Amino acid sequence: MSSLYQTKAIVLSRRDHKETDRWYCVFTPDKGKVEFIARGGHKPLAKLTPHLEMVAIVDLLLVHGYAYQIVAGVDRRLAFPSIYTQLPKLVLAQNALHLVDIGTRPQESDPHIYELLESWLRFLNTETFFSPERAGFLLGGFALKLLSFVGYRPELNHCLGCRRAIESNQYQWHGLKGGVVCLTCTRLDPQQWFSARPITDEVLKLIRFGMEQTFESSLRPRLKAEDLSGFHEAVESLIISHFPTIPASSLRAACQVC
Repeated sequence: MSSLYQTKAIVLSRRDHKETDRWYCVFTPDKGKVEFIARGGHKPLAKLTPHLEMVAIVDLLLVHGYAYQIVAGVDRRLAFPSIYTQLPKLVLAQNALHLVDIGTRPQESDPHIYELLESWLRFLNTETFFSPERAGFLLGGFALKLLSFVGYRPELNHCLGCRRAIESNQYQWHGLKGGVVCLTCTRLDPQQWFSARPITDEVLKLIRFGMEQTFESSLRPRLKAEDLSGFHEAVESLIISHFPTIPASSLRAACQVC
């Protein structure tokens, strides 16, 4: 027996199915990530799918079928037209959608992730210009916030081993264990912490800033090339270690076209 329900959503990804159908993956505030099929969605004159192809917030009417969900109605609630006026904005939007898609599991409700995604799209729609360096920092900040919401918030203030507060330049970074470890612990147990890598105070400050501050605030810090490189390496180590799927491209590569 099928059931009908309505929800608002942001489209994360799409893929063709058979000759005329199309699968969609969306993120909703009440049901988390949801997958459904649009019958005839691959046809040129499909009535519902044009609303699902743009970066937008949509109202969905979904039917629980025997094996999967089917879209019965779509209405665009809020569009972000400014995102399509500049390639950097579109790249940032699509990469954030991709990170949410690969970093979350279906039917795990988390309204905080939906709010993060909506605030990101509103921010991109409002701002006017991003340099490649700034775009990379912003996307890294989005990834850090997403990691925190899915349960992988990195430890940035206390050693992962002894739990003591870290001292300036007396620690290293461990992506797999998720945070900083003091040099004393790495010397006492080198086998456990063998994959720890050097990190500077400046890079750690950028990580803290990107994770805790708003996107608007992330337009302010001065970004040095060496610090930004270390920031990207640290964030990407967290993504590779903890996301179910590794992203198709690195944060730096994703922003090179910006």
